[in-house]
Amino acid sequence: MLKFLLTFSAGIYTGIYISQNYEVPRVDEPSKIIDKIKELADEHRKKSPAEQLLHDVKKNAKKIVD
Repeated sequence: MLKFLLTFSAGIYTGIYISQNYEVPRVDEPSKIIDKIKELADEHRKKSPAEQLLHDVKKNAKKIVD
């Protein structure tokens, strides 16, 4: 129990120290993280040649627009 409390306290202190002294980006909301995971899963699943062509066109169009 004492080991757990020491480890937990060290983790809390380290987190506070890092957040105060370094620029740490905020973590996205869980719903946004789940959406990103779904997008990654859709990108890596097997696609038919027509689906792959459509995906590549959309990806390149997005790069051009950005």
